Amino acid sequence: MDFVAIDFETATSSFTSVCSLGICVVENNIITDRKEILIKPVPFEFNDYNIKIHGITPKMVADKPTFDRYWNEIKPYLESKTVIAHNASFDVGALCATLEHFKIPRPTFDYLCTVKLSQLAYPELESHKLNRLCDALGIEFQHHQAYDDAYACAMVMLRVLEDYSLLNLGEVEECFEMEIGHLTPNSHFKCKKRKKKPKTAVNA
Repeated sequence: MDFVAIDFETATSSFTSVCSLGICVVENNIITDRKEILIKPVPFEFNDYNIKIHGITPKMVADKPTFDRYWNEIKPYLESKTVIAHNASFDVGALCATLEHFKIPRPTFDYLCTVKLSQLAYPELESHKLNRLCDALGIEFQHHQAYDDAYACAMVMLRVLEDYSLLNLGEVEECFEMEIGHLTPNSHFKCKKRKKKPKTAVNA
């Protein structure tokens, strides 16, 4: 399966204050590219709480371009792709809010939330937060670093595909009775978790 995992970190509670974007590209179930982009947030303000979480300081991004200057580089990773994120409502929300702020049309892509997916795939786990989930699945990473969070999200997706012997997004949707999210310049259908019990993992 081909997909792109993303993770945004923000400087404040505002969705438009993105200060870092992690990207992890998977092609035919193999990670082929990983990168982190440091971004000057808009407005240029930081909360101490956010700095404590991700470690990105104003000095680290003061001379970096704002999101709109990066968009031509970022867009090809998303346009017409399958995008996944852990708590996709936050990451897709941050993307949409930031694009709207800069009056940039939204891209078109399908997307999936690995929080919702992991809740269905591994209902026996006490927590599906990314760090707790990865501990349970044996995935090592550095939490709240966009570069590593995107990687961890990709690894969770690959693990679900392996444990349930799934080959593509359609099979994921059918197996777990999920509603895949879909974003276009003019519409946004959010990823949803349905209540129907999924089939038992064949390799778990």
